[in-house]
Amino acid sequence: MPIGECGNSGNSTQPHVHLQVTDSLDWQTTRGMPLAFHAYRSRRGDVIGQGLPDEGEVVEAID
Repeated sequence: MPIGECGNSGNSTQPHVHLQVTDSLDWQTTRGMPLAFHAYRSRRGDVIGQGLPDEGEVVEAID
């Protein structure tokens, strides 16, 4: 299931997605939550079971 659409807006040269995970929709009291990606392939071709891509990392989902 897609979590959002990828696009190119503002000062960017490539389509990209920004995301933020919080514990509430009330922006006065919400707190950020940790997140991890599951089952992805790094740009180098490494299969990652769970982790957080490095800044600027290009990843590919593993079906």
